[in-house]
Amino acid sequence: MGVSDDKNVEYLVVDTTAFIQNAPLQDVAKKIITCQDVVNEILNKRQLKRLVVLPYDLEIKDVFPENIKAVTEFTKKTGDYPSLSATDIKVMALTYQLEKEHVGVEHLRTEPVVQRSVNVVTNKQVLDMQPDVTGFYMPGRTKNVEGETDEQIEEEPETTHEELAGKFETLQCQDLEETDVNILVPINDDDDNEVNESHSDDDDDSGWITPSNVKLAKKQVQSELMEVKHVKVACMTTDFAMQNVLKQMNLNVAALDGRMIKQLRTFILRCYACFKTTSIMTKQFCPKCGLNTLKKVAVSLDEDGKMQIHINAKRPLTSRGKKFSLPRMKGGKHPNNPILAEDHPMPQNRVSKLARTKLNPLDDDYIAGFSPFATRDVTSRSAQLCIRPQDEVKHWMRKNPNEARRRRK
Repeated sequence: MGVSDDKNVEYLVVDTTAFIQNAPLQDVAKKIITCQDVVNEILNKRQLKRLVVLPYDLEIKDVFPENIKAVTEFTKKTGDYPSLSATDIKVMALTYQLEKEHVGVEHLRTEPVVQRSVNVVTNKQVLDMQPDVTGFYMPGRTKNVEGETDEQIEEEPETTHEELAGKFETLQCQDLEETDVNILVPINDDDDNEVNESHSDDDDDSGWITPSNVKLAKKQVQSELMEVKHVKVACMTTDFAMQNVLKQMNLNVAALDGRMIKQLRTFILRCYACFKTTSIMTKQFCPKCGLNTLKKVAVSLDEDGKMQIHINAKRPLTSRGKKFSLPRMKGGKHPNNPILAEDHPMPQNRVSKLARTKLNPLDDDYIAGFSPFATRDVTSRSAQLCIRPQDEVKHWMRKNPNEARRRRK
């Protein structure tokens, strides 16, 4: 649906983009709802100041875990799961939750719709289009202004001398000296200036998008691409992956500045080394050859019901991670080896016994030792590699020799 002057939505779930662009949401919906993660994504000072003085009441709701699970499973079926963040899934789950509370789930889909591609063949003959060769010499037949060829001109009968003599006798000529007609008529400069000004006025701003008519142009594009209707619950986002999932679930989507997808898509993973396909979007390595060569491609069904893969040939394969040769595999407690396969042995990266000790002299079960003060581990191998207890980011994730670095100025 599109954004109009009337309030077409009763419950509008808003993504971060609407707050960043300062969209007039009070003109679109009656109640504006979002989740806490969307507010946490806004970090700019100017946008935070706008968020404090909003001209409408912003309601923050929590999302139930069962709704997050339902939306997550559906995104894996459509193939958009790798392209979505945790906040995006929570926003869609909140839309699904409100739709279930106020409308119901009978009209919602549990399986995505696969698009069918139909080859349209026309029996019309292709016209022989003559190229525009103005200013170039083409040997062969030449055409004059009236479109007659040289052969047609040669076939016309020639006039005789007697016919020419008769025509000259009937021709009447007058002397210019006897007539009072003035051939050189003076031209007023004012008339030329008026004509030039009228032409220049017609050429200015005709067919161009200027700051004065940019809002009108956006409305025209929006009215052509989208349908305006009154709905109970909708979600406003400009993320095309989120729009694809919401439309596949048959949920309503509110567009911002006319940015809306035109067709629904379903994605799978395809290996560009062995050409094996898989619909498990959480895979990182190919299930057949075991290489990290999986790419996301769109699929559809043809007339016979067979799966047809659409590969974007304009987007070349990236050479990231292929600049330097692979390092030699090393062993030990804390090896820093690249992950090359799905069953690659991972190091445990345990911290030392000293780093795992917790010293609390005020605890009831505290046993007095040689010192009541806490000591820090700074000399072990795990401490030098910055491995900390309950640390999610491993030390081998911090350094990547193939990562693009900014050059110092």
